[in-house]
Amino acid sequence: MSADVNRHIEELFAVPLKEFTSARNAKVAALNAAGHGAEAQLLRRLGRPPGSLWAVNQLGRLVPEQVSQFVDLVQQARRNQLSDPHAAAEAMQAQRAQLTALTKRAAEAMTKAAYRASSDSLGRISNTLLGAAVDRRLAEDLRHGRLTAELPAPGFEVLAGVRAGADLRALPGGRASRRVSEERHVSEEAAARQARERAERERLAQEAEAARREAMARAEAADRAGQEVRDLKRQLAEAQRRFLAAQREAAAAAKRVPRPTSR
Repeated sequence: MSADVNRHIEELFAVPLKEFTSARNAKVAALNAAGHGAEAQLLRRLGRPPGSLWAVNQLGRLVPEQVSQFVDLVQQARRNQLSDPHAAAEAMQAQRAQLTALTKRAAEAMTKAAYRASSDSLGRISNTLLGAAVDRRLAEDLRHGRLTAELPAPGFEVLAGVRAGADLRALPGGRASRRVSEERHVSEEAAARQARERAERERLAQEAEAARREAMARAEAADRAGQEVRDLKRQLAEAQRRFLAAQREAAAAAKRVPRPTSR
């Protein structure tokens, strides 16, 4: 997306969640009026985020240093997984601690905004933080508080910095250990695929909900316009009635005026 669109998205996710829709509609109207129809169309498709995603996006504003540190730890663990397992293990340990702290901070933001931070919400917050941190582009969106969709937790092969399907290293224990490792990878790849499919279904559901809300808003606007037309017609009819009545009274008054007599 362009820098301007990203800026608009950041600004939208910064407002209280209850004001999101009205703020988005105001931006769309302003962009259309300024001749930026393409940007307006992109923002129009942006549905109101769930509370958990909104809370994740607040972290980039509330605790930016912690978010950056978390992203760096995730990237460090991936880089060192094969070359320096000890350093990777330390980074993973620090990463887990930072993830717990960020999830708690996001939950506090939800509670402060009068939204319930359920266990399901906490899991979605944690998954989205991890899913964004392992992707460089999404990590930037996380840093700036402009993620537009919740994310599944990445699979083992992503966190480990290993390409899915890559050859496995020989493990102590010979073929049996290798087979267990391969089976684990197959299971993890299946879980990752299911997570991606779930994320896609959620994205489509969000788009459908946004389209439904937009249709309802247009229908309400049409009803208001129709009522205004009916009110104007009623006012016009009343004005015409008063005008005709005034004409009749004027004509009657003219007849009652005595004519001057000639001397």
